[in-house]
Amino acid sequence: MKMKLSVVVPAFNAARHIGRLFESLAAQSFQDFELIVIDDGSTDNTLAIAEAFDCRILRNQNNRGPAHCRNSGAREASGDILIFTDSDCRPNSDWLENIRQHFSQDHIDAIMGRLELLPSNYIGNSISSLGFPAGGAIGFEKIWKVDSEGYTKSLSTCNCAIRKDLFWTAGGFDETFPYAGGEDSLLAFKLSELQRKIKYCRDVLVYHEARDSLTGFVKWQFKRGISSFIFSRRITRKSGYLSLRIWSTRNIIAHYLTDTKIPMILLLITVSFMVQLSGFMYAKYNRNFV
Repeated sequence: MKMKLSVVVPAFNAARHIGRLFESLAAQSFQDFELIVIDDGSTDNTLAIAEAFDCRILRNQNNRGPAHCRNSGAREASGDILIFTDSDCRPNSDWLENIRQHFSQDHIDAIMGRLELLPSNYIGNSISSLGFPAGGAIGFEKIWKVDSEGYTKSLSTCNCAIRKDLFWTAGGFDETFPYAGGEDSLLAFKLSELQRKIKYCRDVLVYHEARDSLTGFVKWQFKRGISSFIFSRRITRKSGYLSLRIWSTRNIIAHYLTDTKIPMILLLITVSFMVQLSGFMYAKYNRNFV
């Protein structure tokens, strides 16, 4: 039976970079796919740019967050395989072909692809070194565990794919997460609970723009702290995630110990911890997140 692919992309005020995503999708070696773009209440011309491309557009009048958007897109998808990426990503030309081949040949339920962050300035490259999203500049295997057969227990929505029936069996993305981050980890946790397999596929490659603003970095970390609190309320086994974070931080420091960026990396790690803790405590004592 022919496999159908659906690419789902949430977009919020993405006019600055979503055009490059569309160009990358137009250049795919495999073209038999549908593209669903969810405009999440954008106030720029994201919608106009999307309307000029061959895609199906869903629109939220108000901002609902990426988890809600991806679930909305998944409900409308006609494909057997749901593929998720972000508006500031640029998939490699063989991205969809490699996804199709893996699902056709391998006994897998979901795919986590490889991410490469694009070169930036000193600040941007230092932020990229912290391992997010999806391993950042250091690589997925240094931030998330991958076993000897290539399986992992993590997903990142900038570059992942999952069988649609399994996506809904696992409950889709938890829409109580207001920001990007955490909802994908929770979905991966649910897949693990269901004893389903996530394959890390290095040939499923997406390029991602780097973050190069310190102000933006602090805001991002605060939101990650809020997401961490919500995540902690949804799972029972927390110790494994703490040990994983200690392990990944050691990997970052060891990898960049002799790099000229190490002073900034160490500073960013410290700032990240403090700001995430602030976000966590803010959510803990805010009734909207309990």
